[in-house]
Amino acid sequence: MVRLMSNVHLRCLVAALFGCVTLKVVFWPCVESGAAGQGEQRIRHVIELEQRILCADDGLLLGNGDLSVSVYQSADRIIWRFGKGDVWDRRLDLSDDPKPPHIDEIAHGIKVEGWKCPPYSGPVVATRGTKNPQRMRELCVGSPPSYRSRPYPCPKPVGELVLQLPADLSGMKIRQRLVIEEAAVHITCSWPCGVKIEAECFVVPTRNVLVVNWKTKNWADRTRMGNKPAVWFSLYRWREPTIQEFAARFYGDCRHGTFRAMSSPKATPLPPPVVRNDAGWNFIEQTFPPDPTFKAGFRCAMAPLGPGIAGQPVEMAATGEARLHIVPPGNLSEGRLAVVVATTSDKDGALAELRRTKTLLADRAVEVMNGWQNENRKAAAEFWSKSALRIADPLLENLWYETLHARRSVCRRGKTPPGLFLPSTVQDYSHWHGDYHTNYNYQEPFWGDYTANHLELGDAYFAGVDFMLPIGRKIARDYYNCRGVFFQLTEYPILAADDPLGAVPMGRMAYMTGWMMHQYWWRYLYTMDEEWLRRSGYPVIRDCALFYTDFLKKGDDGLYHAFPSNQGEDGFSGDPKDYTDRPQIMQHARYCLRAAIRASEVLDTDANLRAEWRDRLDHCAYDDGKPPVKLDGLARQCHEANPPEFGFGRPYQPQPASHDGKPWPPENSAAHTWYFGQYPLMVMRRLRGGEFVAARDLPVFRGLVERWRRPNGLMQGMAIANYGHAGAWTESLGVIGPLQEMMLQSWDGALRIFPAWPKDLDARFENLRAEGAFLVSASWSGGKVASLEIHSEKGVPCRMYVPWPKGMKVNDAAGHDVAVTSEPNGRLRFPTRPGTTYTLRPASPVSQTKPK
Repeated sequence: MVRLMSNVHLRCLVAALFGCVTLKVVFWPCVESGAAGQGEQRIRHVIELEQRILCADDGLLLGNGDLSVSVYQSADRIIWRFGKGDVWDRRLDLSDDPKPPHIDEIAHGIKVEGWKCPPYSGPVVATRGTKNPQRMRELCVGSPPSYRSRPYPCPKPVGELVLQLPADLSGMKIRQRLVIEEAAVHITCSWPCGVKIEAECFVVPTRNVLVVNWKTKNWADRTRMGNKPAVWFSLYRWREPTIQEFAARFYGDCRHGTFRAMSSPKATPLPPPVVRNDAGWNFIEQTFPPDPTFKAGFRCAMAPLGPGIAGQPVEMAATGEARLHIVPPGNLSEGRLAVVVATTSDKDGALAELRRTKTLLADRAVEVMNGWQNENRKAAAEFWSKSALRIADPLLENLWYETLHARRSVCRRGKTPPGLFLPSTVQDYSHWHGDYHTNYNYQEPFWGDYTANHLELGDAYFAGVDFMLPIGRKIARDYYNCRGVFFQLTEYPILAADDPLGAVPMGRMAYMTGWMMHQYWWRYLYTMDEEWLRRSGYPVIRDCALFYTDFLKKGDDGLYHAFPSNQGEDGFSGDPKDYTDRPQIMQHARYCLRAAIRASEVLDTDANLRAEWRDRLDHCAYDDGKPPVKLDGLARQCHEANPPEFGFGRPYQPQPASHDGKPWPPENSAAHTWYFGQYPLMVMRRLRGGEFVAARDLPVFRGLVERWRRPNGLMQGMAIANYGHAGAWTESLGVIGPLQEMMLQSWDGALRIFPAWPKDLDARFENLRAEGAFLVSASWSGGKVASLEIHSEKGVPCRMYVPWPKGMKVNDAAGHDVAVTSEPNGRLRFPTRPGTTYTLRPASPVSQTKPK
């Protein structure tokens, strides 16, 4: 295993140091012919590489939202690295942790004893004295021993498939093409002697199966070298190293020492993988210890299938590895190989799923694989039919397509979503346990999904939250004496027996509860789906609001206050004022209460609770004890409608004619030097606050995309120089959120069309989703909105910031005029009918009806 780890890290290190992956990208428009005789043309978005990709982080990505695959290479191999959202080491060993603190204990420590400590370990003092210094020291550590000294829970790699290329042929050239609209990777390896090997691969949309179709050309007596076939395969899972082995290797490769702290003697690796046999059919199995989520243990299995395919076990006991060789029979010049990945999450378990897939292919493998290929093409076509984008800047357009392709590969409604890193790129152990970090990291990847009109992607959020709710209700009940649910900073796709972060300052922060609620409320706003709200959304919204209802306490001033809670990732200062009514807590509490009030009104339910929520909201102390910001009318509406993580929301203002010329963020900022992952959040705040000046800030946005873009189109979240090859970061997938909001916003209940777009950059979008259940299509040309159509799904009134200076005219699908009403706040409104599409165009002011 040490040798395997060394090779993996060496390839990554070489790539980082020497930049040997050169990139050629075919940007839009890549036009291909359509159906013969019909003269149709199809636009394809293609990532094309003409060098090897040396590590999985940069590998071309495929997936069906459950199983994902990263395709990369070594000197003489093509490698498919498998990942799956539910493959985790779920061990949560709390045996060395202190008893999780009750909030009253923390309140006493801050208010009476004056606890003072850094956010993550360091000196701890009671500035006013304490009767129990040992308890104070064991609590004020940032995170408990289970988090600091053990590497799990954490996600795990599934394994790898290797296509062995002719190792003795020299001068190989490689061409790799990821065709996004086909969800397929095409690889061609060629040599000067005329030998050529082609491989096409895809992941089946409805089964966790990778299919590889391969073909050799000109492999003959005059060209062959060696006595093996031109193509043969290995399927394997390596022995997991000890955390001490991994930490030493990781530090040796990149000088990052975080894993060295995870040195508890209780930390043990997974058992070695094994080759198992089921009625003469060999497969590889990795087992995981029992835990509350899977009480009988968890299993992950890989098996090869295909015409004439048989996996031959390889004796690897000395390495602890499980490996199968797959050697095509005879002198075949082409063939097909399928690898099925199954886990305990599958119906009746992993073995049952392997058997089902084997039976399906038994006597008609070619027919079934052809069917899977057609299914994959149809599924990809259906996905991309839901929305589209065209920008006269290939980098920005491809950013949207590449990012959504990655989202589609790793997320799907009802399936376990990834944590900090994409599943097919995770290492044996992960930074921050690869967790669900709930103070932006978990949320950010989902920000663009609903606007992109992909509900199935955005809804994957809820599958992760389902794991958080049971422990969140326990923490609220047992450690806060509150109803509802509390969301911890660190969460996992496990059923935790107790608080996974039972320490302070990090483990008793109250702002993530409101933040985690937002996706539920947005889902309703974007769809107006009352049945979903009643069944799935409102129960969580209600529980979050109930937590704040009980956590906020009425003071002598008649106002409700939040104490104690730090914000951000702050330590303790010794001053109680620093943990009273902090802005992040108060803003999320207010937004949560407003959402719960509105949701209960929509559903006409919980009138008594609604009265409690109104009381808390109407008498809620303002941030840091300051007087509330005085706002009226539309300014107040925008401020209250904007979620707190996106800053101070303001009414629409046209882009300024000039600007100060100062680039934002500056070149010495973290976004430029080491931390792109939080940049989408920063841009969203400026967009919502009307501070994003497209002529000044979009070139910086574009430059940062160029700076951090990897060969597979993904954005690096944090610098490899700082954190090593940790995996491909999920949070950076949120980058399409601000890109879309430059073209369409609806967060305050009214549409803003190209609100932050440069005059000289033509663009158009089709079927982007807006709040109110509207699908919007628009184009921008010559510095103005050139066309605009709005499809109303639910028939609610449509409000707009008019995109033309002289007003607008609205026609329904039959060409009939639709009355447009001016509202007192300067916005326009027109009625809609469900299922009707409306065309909007410039008009004179007489077309508008004055407000009543």
